[in-house]
Amino acid sequence: MIESNDSGSVDGESEPTDIQAIYGFDLGESLQEISVGKKSTDFQPWHLPVKQLVRSWQWKELVNRLLDDRPEPSSPLRYFTLPGRDLFDIRVLSDVCEPRGIQIEYFGFDQSQTWPTGESDSDDQNPQVAPWVTAESALRQADRITDSAVIHSDRLEDIAIAGSNAAAMLRDRMPFDVVNMDACEHLAYVPTGRSYTTFHALQSLLRHQLSAEHPWLLFITTRVDADLLGPPSEAFRRAIDANISAEGSDFSSHLADCLGVPVDDLIDAMKHHWANNGVDLMKLYSVGLGKYLLQYFHAQANHPAAVELISSFVYRVHASEPDMAAIAFRITPSQLQIQEPTVGGTLDYPSLEMNRAKYIAQRASKVFDADHALSEPGEALDKATAEMRALLSDANYDVDAWDGWVNGHPRKSLLE
Repeated sequence: MIESNDSGSVDGESEPTDIQAIYGFDLGESLQEISVGKKSTDFQPWHLPVKQLVRSWQWKELVNRLLDDRPEPSSPLRYFTLPGRDLFDIRVLSDVCEPRGIQIEYFGFDQSQTWPTGESDSDDQNPQVAPWVTAESALRQADRITDSAVIHSDRLEDIAIAGSNAAAMLRDRMPFDVVNMDACEHLAYVPTGRSYTTFHALQSLLRHQLSAEHPWLLFITTRVDADLLGPPSEAFRRAIDANISAEGSDFSSHLADCLGVPVDDLIDAMKHHWANNGVDLMKLYSVGLGKYLLQYFHAQANHPAAVELISSFVYRVHASEPDMAAIAFRITPSQLQIQEPTVGGTLDYPSLEMNRAKYIAQRASKVFDADHALSEPGEALDKATAEMRALLSDANYDVDAWDGWVNGHPRKSLLE
């Protein structure tokens, strides 16, 4: 999870530019162990029970299913992550992998971290250091991660910069089994000092994954606000419009069903929903993103892939209507397409995109409101709370203080 202050800097320092991203930083030779001291009460949005519901009911469940189908059951799970200082996503997924004898080989970026270099003798360590180091140390000692697991102090968006350190490090990695873009900002977000968006980073990851030979998962957690959609939504709208206007397509009727409107009112309904926050915007956004991915992989003549929208969780962070989406896709590569010699460069490959598109619309209609699931006593609330307490306790947080923080959190007023 990417966190920064309002100026886009970390710890008051100015944020590096694209030029600095290309040449990288000296992070030191080692990460030293930091002893566990006073229990932390520095609670953050990813410590809320609703976030744990996403980790457990979406990420954990879908990774468990993916592992059932792997051709090499005991090979490490290659995992792209934006972990945040607590590594909670990795801890949760390791609970799925460990019983199967599978280690996690994670790779990702998090510039918000303070990275210890061993150069200071002071006992007054930055409080951001200890959780990250102790979390990784615990995972490594429990043999849950490989020696190649690493988080780099770069921005996610740097992978879209040609010649950058981040892009070079990504190229050196094999395709991932799971790509988790838990970015928290909207896809049109441009970090201070950069010229590339989070959406550009997603496109770079999609290119990296073209050589994948087996099914893989894509998790995207993003803010969805009608005022912040930007250029990515234009690509999503074009992807939807292309299917609506395609001759012989019944996509329109499936999308109309998804939005709960008559097919004759579909165009007006889409205009309204793109401009107004709410569950219907979330549905339309999920369809648009899914359609973009489907068209992207369908266009790769030699590396086609099927795209399935598996689940879409929505919840509230800044408003009374859902404004955060956690969307999960399963992407299944087809075999490498070998074409016979042709005249004029014409390629012959099956057109499956329109047929698959209707299933994305059908699935988007089943959006899961995580806040509603937690609004009443029951399994969802009990499970998310118990799991969050266990994670926090293991990470040396004051769980009793967390109870008070959750109960007094201003987010509660959004749900009333």
